[in-house]
Amino acid sequence: MLDVLSLFSGIGAFEKALDNLHVDFNLIAFCEKDPHASKSYCAIHGVDESKNLGDITKVDETKLPKDLAILTYGFPCQDISLAGKQKGLFNEDGTQTRSGLFFDALRIIEATKPKIAIAENVKNLTSKKFNAQFQVVLASLEAAGYNNYWTVLNAKDYGVPQNRERVFIVSIREDIDHGLFEFPKPFPLEKRLKDVLEEDATLPILHNLYGGFGEKKPREFWNYSPTIRTAAGGGHIPSVQTIFGNLRLITPMECFRLMGFDDEAFHRAEATNSNTQLYNQAGNSIVVDVLEELFCMMLDESGNLYV
Repeated sequence: MLDVLSLFSGIGAFEKALDNLHVDFNLIAFCEKDPHASKSYCAIHGVDESKNLGDITKVDETKLPKDLAILTYGFPCQDISLAGKQKGLFNEDGTQTRSGLFFDALRIIEATKPKIAIAENVKNLTSKKFNAQFQVVLASLEAAGYNNYWTVLNAKDYGVPQNRERVFIVSIREDIDHGLFEFPKPFPLEKRLKDVLEEDATLPILHNLYGGFGEKKPREFWNYSPTIRTAAGGGHIPSVQTIFGNLRLITPMECFRLMGFDDEAFHRAEATNSNTQLYNQAGNSIVVDVLEELFCMMLDESGNLYV
């Protein structure tokens, strides 16, 4: 059984991926400051809120077990994202930004020494503007005793009709790294946007970027729409933005589906939260399908690490 510690947990995309792969794992704890996301996490994964470490800056790393199998952390992107303030990891006065909470994850990694630590963040972290700070992240992990592998993965290359690019950093502890890890290869997209839409959704049409459709019904249009450009963004109600035009808002359930969560998981979260919170939680999550492919590159058929 794999001991797993989840930081910046959100609604638990990493955990959902392990569940979907039928991996036997022991959740040591999860760490999520947002009480609404914590409620959804507990509902989806069937755990008690006492498992939540809460504010990561207040976590006593000395009380956590060592030699974990996997530690996951999708540290905040607000100060790195193109839609954010783009301050990076530090404010002008040298204090940490919200994205600078990476260093709290690092503190816990150094204390618990997981075999593998997996980070996710926005693609912009790898841009020229943030190159120096990205190198600080990689160098800090290397100094902690890890070999780092990183790349940008797009959800549309792993079975989800969503153009969502994120950088993933897989850090493998030096003493167990045999150089076997590779990132998953892309495969053709078979699922279409129409496959994740609710049949009875009645949200209003917003507008079309390239002109009207005359008397065509929106539902007919979906049959020709392979992907959307983004599922959601924290604090913003997402819209279905196809390669042809922008039609209507997508529902919270559709957001969850586009992030790889099944309807049962959505209904569990829905029972504890408002639509506003559900939109935020989906937008701040990670596409489960991508994580499944990632885990398959480091786990054998019995769910054991083989990197």
